[in-house]
Amino acid sequence: MLIAKINPPAIKVVNPTPFSSTTKNLEYMSVAARPYIPGASETNFQIQFGNPILNNESQIVNLTSESSSQLFMTSEELSTWGTNDNTLLTLICTKLGISVVEVISVNENNF
Repeated sequence: MLIAKINPPAIKVVNPTPFSSTTKNLEYMSVAARPYIPGASETNFQIQFGNPILNNESQIVNLTSESSSQLFMTSEELSTWGTNDNTLLTLICTKLGISVVEVISVNENNF
């Protein structure tokens, strides 16, 4: 799984009571095609925004799921994707109007 640190961060406003609110900065995102159909004219991506979950060695092992959204991209928009998922993160961030600061490859063996 790839996780991207993004700039600017996504912002989520939480209202714990009707009289107060808290703002959370969600500095990371992950992306998954749901479903991925090779050769399709359009692909739906599920985007998760959150902050890192660390293991005992302070390695990022997952992402809190604080907010999510969906993004549809055409095969033309994805034409430079190829086999490098870092490119996919950049394409999606460009469409969202944000930048990728860092890409972190998460290995399930880091748990």
